[in-house]
Amino acid sequence: MNKMIHIADMHCHILPGLDDGSRSMEQTISMLKIAYDEGVRLIIATPHYHIGRMMVEQSKIDAAIESVTPVIRDNFPDMEIYAGQEIYYYSEAVEALNDNRARTMAGSGYILLEYSPDESYDVISSSIYEAETNGYVPIIAHIERYSCVHDRTDRVAELIESGAYIQVNAGTVTGGMGRSSKKFVKKLLKEHMVHFISSDAHSDRTRAPRFSEAVKALGKICKPDYCMELLWDNAIKVINNEEI
Repeated sequence: MNKMIHIADMHCHILPGLDDGSRSMEQTISMLKIAYDEGVRLIIATPHYHIGRMMVEQSKIDAAIESVTPVIRDNFPDMEIYAGQEIYYYSEAVEALNDNRARTMAGSGYILLEYSPDESYDVISSSIYEAETNGYVPIIAHIERYSCVHDRTDRVAELIESGAYIQVNAGTVTGGMGRSSKKFVKKLLKEHMVHFISSDAHSDRTRAPRFSEAVKALGKICKPDYCMELLWDNAIKVINNEEI
């Protein structure tokens, strides 16, 4: 997979001044340029919803999308951007979604859930059930970060069986989180237990929206059709609110 392919980045912090991601419109434009050059043609921006820390108001997300859209139209005309949110799970997370204080992915039934790195497996498992019984389709953000499932592909399989989808950061595929996480993610990929590869970009520097090295690595691990599911097809299904 050496040729340029189109990528849908469904987890990134690219909207300016909302969370710990882009600090300004200038940085957002720089991130957009990097993403575009890496092959990204579709973005779901996912500012944090983290109780007590980064509870980004929905009106501010809408305003940020409104300000960024003409910049994309003028400079990257074949790129699209949608709004979502990365929701840090807590006891009232689903209630926040039901009350429209937190946001689904691009207005679909899919939601992106984040957890504490040391969250228990029981809590993650029960949160999937809670989300589903309230009509949402949960995507677990950066599965490689959670100690309760690390090197436990059986537990990841159970979460998928219960209805969750799995997202992995592009940088982890190439060893950005260390050798152990890279090895774990490779196991998941070989078993088709990953559904999205995303940047989780926060800046135009150390956590930039880069994919090229991950794409090369994926080409050595996965067949082309599965690579396209990870990088494009499944994110399109999220936007269209279709079953993966």
